[in-house]
Amino acid sequence: MIAGLPRQLCDLFDQTSRAVLVTVDGRGHPVAAAVPARHESEASCFELTSNAGVADPHVALSIVGERAQVCVQGTAAPAGSAAVRVRPERVMHWPDGDLEGEPVLYDAHLEEVRSHHNEEPEQQHEAPAERAPTQWDDRLDTIAALEGASGTLAVVGPDGFPFAVRVPVAPDRTAGRAWIGADPVGAPLESGPAALLLDDDEGELLLRGDLIEDDGRWAVRPHGPDAA
Repeated sequence: MIAGLPRQLCDLFDQTSRAVLVTVDGRGHPVAAAVPARHESEASCFELTSNAGVADPHVALSIVGERAQVCVQGTAAPAGSAAVRVRPERVMHWPDGDLEGEPVLYDAHLEEVRSHHNEEPEQQHEAPAERAPTQWDDRLDTIAALEGASGTLAVVGPDGFPFAVRVPVAPDRTAGRAWIGADPVGAPLESGPAALLLDDDEGELLLRGDLIEDDGRWAVRPHGPDAA
C-alpha cells in the first residue's frame, strides 16, 4: 500500500465492503459498476468480487465514507475465476468529502508526490461524439425527482488511468443530459467519453456517453457505448 496514508483513510479502507470499480473498455472508454470490495492491508491491495472483465490493467475505485471521498487509481490482476486484485498506485482524498477543497494526493511514485501532479506520459484525449443521438432512459426522470440525487462520474485521465468521483447530478430530459453539480478540484475532467453510474429503487443505471461543458457547467450526454 502507499506509505504515509493517514489513519482516517486506513480505517475507511478497512471498513469498506463495496466500491465503484471503473475499468477501460477496448475503445478506451470508461465503464463503471458497484462491486463487493475488501481491503487486504497485509497484502497492500483491494480484493474485488466481480465478474466485470478487466481488458486494461488500469482501474479506479471510488470509495465514499461518512466524512471522506477517495479515488484510488491502481493496477488490476485476476485473482481467481470471479475476482480481481487491485494494487493502489495513487490515492486522491477529499477531506470531509469537500469537492471544492484541495484534495490530498498520495502516490507510490515519490516524484509525483513532490510535484503534486502525475508524471506519466499523457495520451491524446478523444473528443465527444458530436453526431451521436442522445439515448434517454425513463428512469432518469425518477432520479431527477429525488432530493440530493448523486452518482459516480467516471472518465479516463490523460495518463490512461480511469478516474471516478461521486457528484451531485440533475437529469434534464429537455436538455438531453445529466447536469453535474460539482467541479471537483484536482479531477482530470475534459470533454470526451464518460460514464455516470446512478441508482434508484430498481438498482443501478449506467449511462455511457460524453462529458461536455455547457455554459461553464459539466454534463453527461448519454448516447450508449457503440455510438460513432
